[in-house]
Amino acid sequence: MDKAGYKRERAYVLDKYGKKVETCHVADVKAALGLTRGMAPNRVSAASKVKSCPPELWPIVEEAVRHVHSDKLNG
Repeated sequence: MDKAGYKRERAYVLDKYGKKVETCHVADVKAALGLTRGMAPNRVSAASKVKSCPPELWPIVEEAVRHVHSDKLNG
């Protein structure tokens, strides 16, 4: 996973919408879009998540992920 991608996505949301999002929100959206390699080695269990992306932030975080990773997504 490109860790710089998390910074780019967070910066995109901050610049465009003036909102700060957490890395875990970006990770949640990336996982839903199939942009993760798998479960992190430090994750306690496959079923648990510390923080999911809140519904009100999901569209803007998804826009940022699609913007940064447009070469990996079809649409």
